[in-house]
Order: sequence, then C-alpha cells, then structure tokens
Amino acid sequence: MLVAFVAAMPEFTVVGQAGDLQEALRVAEATKPRVVVLDWMLLGGLGLEFLRAVRIDPPPHVLIFSANATDLAVRESLAAGAKGYIEKTASFIEFTTALKAVAAGQTYLGPAITRSVQRIVSNPEAVDSNMELSAREREVLRFLADGLSSKEIGDRLGISVRTVENHRASISRRTGLRSVAHLTLHAIRLGLVESAPSAPEREAAV
Repeated sequence: MLVAFVAAMPEFTVVGQAGDLQEALRVAEATKPRVVVLDWMLLGGLGLEFLRAVRIDPPPHVLIFSANATDLAVRESLAAGAKGYIEKTASFIEFTTALKAVAAGQTYLGPAITRSVQRIVSNPEAVDSNMELSAREREVLRFLADGLSSKEIGDRLGISVRTVENHRASISRRTGLRSVAHLTLHAIRLGLVESAPSAPEREAAV
C-alpha cells in the first residue's frame, strides 16, 4: 500500500522495493535512489546496518518509517545519517510532508521522535542509563543469542522461567527489539557474542 501511495505522488517515482536488509542494499546499489523510506526493523538486520553499509554517490536521503520509536533507535538512526524519522502510526498527510521534506534535504521528525530527541539532548546521561542493560539482562541476552530457550536460560542461571521472561520483556522495552533475530543482532553489536547462531538454533529459541 505504501509503494502504491508513493507511486501515485507526481513528485516521486518508485525505482525499487525490498523485503530484507540484503535485498535493500542490492536494490539501492542497482537503482541509486535519491530518497529511501526505511523501516528500522528489517528481516535479516536493522535499519542501522543499511545506513552503515549503503554505498551510493551521492548518498540517499533516508526517512525512517517504523513502529520502533525508542530513544536508542532514534539516536542511532540520526547519528548514522537519517534525515527523517516518523512512526508508522503517522497519517498519510504527515508521511507526505515528511517525505517531501527529506527529499528536499531537510530534517523531519514526528512528534514522538521530537520528544525523544529532546530527552536525548537535555539529559544524555539519563538516556544512556535507561538504555543500558543490567548485568543479568546482558547474560539473558547472550544466552538468547546463543539459541537457548527461556527454560534453558533459567536452568543455566538458576532462576525461574518467569524471571527470564521478565528480563526478556525489560530488554525489549529498553531496546525496542522483540524478535530473537533482532535481539541476536543487538547482542552482536554489544560484543556479547561473535556471530549469529544457525537457523535451527534460532528457531528453537522462538
């Protein structure tokens, strides 16, 4: 629906679309778009990986359009060069305004994103503290990335399954990440594990 909506705008021509991170990078390389509408939660990775890996000259103006509006995602996306960020709950009118602004090289932030930026700027230490995982949460995240189930993690740490689930909920709340695949990528970024587990291991942990 989004592709059809953008294609109907006289100012824009849709040159490609992608369903996962690697496909997005291939399409971007092949079509060299001037503007990219990017979800932060991609199959096979995060929007951050796209922003860091895309190699186009000139670089595209990127509008993040995502349900993930955590301070962590906002800070990382803007630091990596995104021009705009709006939530998926935005109206078509707001999306149109944001897309036109980003295409013109301007910055556009939705209301929730603006509040996030204000928190980050006014008190960066507090934001860092809120996003920082506890030692126990980092242990749980590491075992999740290793492909362990909640029961297996509980057995390893000597805690109940309910406690493991509470830690998982806290990790998701802080990071905005919920799938095992995205949590695994976050664990890799934090240096908790060296590489993603195999597909069977990930499926066993779902």
